[in-house]
Amino acid sequence: MTGGEDKFKIIIGFILRTMINILFVLGIVEGFVYSNNFSYKLFADIPYKPAVSDTMEITIESGSNAYDVAKMLDNLEVVEDKYLVLARMYVGKYNSRIKAGTYKLGPSMTPDEICKSICGIQSEENHDS
Repeated sequence: MTGGEDKFKIIIGFILRTMINILFVLGIVEGFVYSNNFSYKLFADIPYKPAVSDTMEITIESGSNAYDVAKMLDNLEVVEDKYLVLARMYVGKYNSRIKAGTYKLGPSMTPDEICKSICGIQSEENHDS
């Protein structure tokens, strides 16, 4: 091998290692951004679509667990992400208090309002009136 070929291999190796390191760092940054956004949406309790005032009747069958309910709400586009509302149910300890029945829910409701509704918990606003 000549000196030119060795330099070429060294340069290519350096470029490849640098690109791999950049992709690795970008992956870590994207993971942090995703987890930050997820945590913010989980604890900020903001509605999925605040401007949409439509509600729909949703029936929860007897024996449905928190995952089934979260999946149904996600499929009907009442919530942004089934894992977000599922985490909210577990963090707020709503997961074991879900009651079968028909509920009027919509994307303008916060995850906490949805959880309280499907658990039969009245909000403070309803207590005052």
